[in-house]
Amino acid sequence: MADKVSLEKYANTSDIQEINHKLDFLIDEVKNIRRDMEDLQSQNTDKLYQMDSRFYKLCSDLQHQIYDFQNKFYSGNKNITEEIRELQTRTTYSKFTEKFLTWFPAFVGMGLWFVIMMIMIFD
Repeated sequence: MADKVSLEKYANTSDIQEINHKLDFLIDEVKNIRRDMEDLQSQNTDKLYQMDSRFYKLCSDLQHQIYDFQNKFYSGNKNITEEIRELQTRTTYSKFTEKFLTWFPAFVGMGLWFVIMMIMIFD
């Protein structure tokens, strides 16, 4: 380790000058490092802005594609639903159930009337 230098009134001026030179050198090195760090930081900031811009463009493109896909999916789903309804109206079973359901209350009423009449006749 280096000897301690006394900065008292009667200290050797050559020692003080040597320390001053070393301190000046260190101060210059710190300034250079700080300048280099600021340059790197500004370069990194520019690169971050570029990357952010690319990322934003990518996300907006992806969002646009998702909206297009949803639009196509829902329009296709709507078309399929309409076609299924149309096919259901064409089948004989759907025609039968449609006609049967319109006459169902009449059949129930006649059945109840018949049951009541049978109870009255056989009672």
